[in-house]
Amino acid sequence: MSDTRSSPLVRTTWIINTGVDQVGTILFAFLIIATIKQKRLHGTCHLLLGIYAVCSLLSKIQILLPFAIFMLPGSGKIPRLYCALIQVIPVGGCLNVFSLMLIISIDRMLAIFLPIWYSTRSEKHYLKLMYLVSLSFPLLFLGFVINTTIQDPYLNVQCFFADLVGNDGQNIFQEAQVVLIGLTLLCYILMFFKLFYDQLKGKAIVQRKAIYKTLSLIMGIQIVGYAFTSIAYNIKMRISYKFTDEDLQYITCAINCISSLSSSLEVPILFVVSTEHRLAIKSEFRWLFRNSSSPTNINNTKNVQNISQQINTALTKSVQKYQPPKINTLVN
Repeated sequence: MSDTRSSPLVRTTWIINTGVDQVGTILFAFLIIATIKQKRLHGTCHLLLGIYAVCSLLSKIQILLPFAIFMLPGSGKIPRLYCALIQVIPVGGCLNVFSLMLIISIDRMLAIFLPIWYSTRSEKHYLKLMYLVSLSFPLLFLGFVINTTIQDPYLNVQCFFADLVGNDGQNIFQEAQVVLIGLTLLCYILMFFKLFYDQLKGKAIVQRKAIYKTLSLIMGIQIVGYAFTSIAYNIKMRISYKFTDEDLQYITCAINCISSLSSSLEVPILFVVSTEHRLAIKSEFRWLFRNSSSPTNINNTKNVQNISQQINTALTKSVQKYQPPKINTLVN
């Protein structure tokens, strides 16, 4: 471990991976603030996406403790109990991303398949129920952490995921993530066929289709990113004997960066495709978009305003000059 920690290449890859992750931290923080402060984002689906953003942010900062342990002087390890106390919320939030993906897809299915019931439901109780159901996956993680920590609380560990749940627990959670992603994908496939059927029958609603496209794009990015990471790591493990240790460090760094950027990309995509989120973020962070208009656009806007004023002035003068014809009336 000491040789690895003293390697400039390994330390550089750690810095790069951690820095790339924090790009997502900033983006998801913007989305969280906008969701909290903008009333236009207080609908059930928008609030679930806000909670999803909180969990995604936690998944980005979970790397900070292992990074600090690796980079700071010392043994490079801490007691498992301290690791568990610090990491249980960030890692639990990371796992909650997968269960929230499924919950959000179920919410959209209910809105599409049962529109009358969905429009008359109690939003407050419904939102609480949906989120409590999504907590089942991170609570399962908490159970594994407690069980592992009790066995040897003061064992010095590097504070990776396997150190918290054990090797068997890591395999179980990896399989559970695949199941949750598969169920999420199934929900969106069913919604696609339902919307396609409604369109054939002339019952399609533009708003439902827009929401479906937005969410399917966001979740598609998450699913594709997870699939890419899993496949890339499996391929790397199978052919690792063909590469040197330095080459493997470069490959691992590239995989981690692509995976991190793919999940961080969800916020810009949401800004582009969702009108409500775009308006909310622009309204909340006016200072960020204040200088977004180029001088050319400003001049064009002024020219259009001047032309409009000239047209209005001309019309006003023509109306004033116009005299209606006199009508001769005969009075008996």
